[in-house]
Amino acid sequence: MKLRSIFYKTVIKVFNSGMMFESLYPELLPDLNERDKRQLINLVNQFFRNFPIVENILINKIDKKIDKQKFKVSMLLLCAGVEYFYLNSSKDYAVVNDYVNIAKKTLGLHPSKYINAILRKMTELKLGEDELNSMDNILLSHPEWIKDRIFKYSPKEVAENILKFNQSIPSLYIRVNNYKTTKKELVELLKIENIEVKNVEYFPDFLKMIKGNPIHSKLFDEGMFYIQDPSHSMPVLVLQPKKNEKILDLCSAPGGKATYIQELTKNKTKLFLNDISQKKKKLIINNFKRLGVDFNKLTFQEAEKFQSFDEFDKVLIDAPCSGSGNFRRHPESRWNKDEEQIELLKKLQLDILKRASKYVKKGGVIVYSTCSIFNDENNEIVEKFLEYDQDYILDNVEGFDTFKISDGMFAVNPGTHHYEGSFAARIKRIR
Repeated sequence: MKLRSIFYKTVIKVFNSGMMFESLYPELLPDLNERDKRQLINLVNQFFRNFPIVENILINKIDKKIDKQKFKVSMLLLCAGVEYFYLNSSKDYAVVNDYVNIAKKTLGLHPSKYINAILRKMTELKLGEDELNSMDNILLSHPEWIKDRIFKYSPKEVAENILKFNQSIPSLYIRVNNYKTTKKELVELLKIENIEVKNVEYFPDFLKMIKGNPIHSKLFDEGMFYIQDPSHSMPVLVLQPKKNEKILDLCSAPGGKATYIQELTKNKTKLFLNDISQKKKKLIINNFKRLGVDFNKLTFQEAEKFQSFDEFDKVLIDAPCSGSGNFRRHPESRWNKDEEQIELLKKLQLDILKRASKYVKKGGVIVYSTCSIFNDENNEIVEKFLEYDQDYILDNVEGFDTFKISDGMFAVNPGTHHYEGSFAARIKRIR
C-alpha cells in the first residue's frame, strides 16, 4: 500500500504544481528499492498517458457523476483504474483494497465507501487490450488543443501514429562516448555486465537497451556512454562541429548536446556554455567530468539577453519549447501546458535566435533546434528570423535525407520515424 500511496500523492503534486515528474525523483526515489522505483515511474507515466481513457470508461460504464466528485476522490479512482487496466500484474482485488484503505486514511469514511463501490464494479468490467487501446480511446489521451495541433501539422495517418507512439513505453538509449571507447568495445564490455544492446538505425553512435540497466553499470560511472534519445543528437550532427572551432551552446543544461560536440571533435572544440539556471551548474560540470571532456567557459544568462565579448564560428540553440516531441517520455507535460504558454514560448524562441545572430562570425552558422513537433515553434520561427535578418540564409547539410523537410531544415517525426520528436535548422551568416 505504501507504493500506491506515494503514487497517488505524486499524481496530485504533479497536477497541482505543474512540475515535471523527473524533477521529483530526488525527493521520491532515494528511499525506494530498485523494483519499487521502476514500478513508481511506470505507474505515474501510465497515469498521465491513460487517465482520460479510464475516466471515460468509469463515467460511461459505472457512474456518470464520477467527474463531478472532489478532485482528490477523482484522482484516487483514476489511479486505481489506470493501475488495474494498464498494468497486467495488478488485476486483483489488492488494487481495490489498497486504494480503499488509502481513501480511509486520507479522505475519510464516506468518500472511501463511494470509492469502494466504484472500484468493486470496475473489477467486474471485462475490457480487452483491443478496446483499451482502440483509436477512439487513444484520441482521448491528449488535451484537445494539443490533438488539434498534431492533426493540423500532420496528415491524418501520421497524426494518429504520433498519438499511438506517445502511448507506448519509451525505449532506453545510450550514446557511445567515442572519445573514451568505441561502439564495438562498449558492446563487449556491456555483455560482461549482462547488458544487451542493439544498433540504432540512422544514429550510428547510439545503442538501444534490450536487457539490463546501464545506469548502475560501472561503465556509466567511467563515462563510457551518455543516456540520451537518438533524435536529440540530430542538432549537433547538423551543426557539424570541427576541431578548433569556437562554439557557443546557448541553452546548454544538462550538457548532453555540448558533450557530444566534444566527443565528435576529440575534445578539441573551444566550447562556451550558457544556461539560464545557476542551479544546473553542478549537473553540467558533473556530466562533462564523467565523460572526460572539457569546456572553456560557463555563464548563466537569459539566452534572449545574452552578452559576450566573443564571436563564434557556430552557435547551437536548443530553444525552450513545448516539448511536444517528448510527450511519450514525459506524458505529464501534455497536461501542464496551455496555448497561451506556447505563444509566449514562440516570442522567446525568436528573441533568442535574434540575440544569437549578433555573435556569429561572417561565414559562421547557427543551428536552431527544439524538441517540438509543432511547425510554429520550428520552421515558422526560422522563416520569421530570415525575414528579420537578411544576412542569414538556410545552409544545406548532406547525409540527412531521411529527416530533411527542406534545404537546411530537418525533423524527426515520431509518427514517421518512431523516435522522440526533434527539429534542427542550419542557418549561415553570409555577410
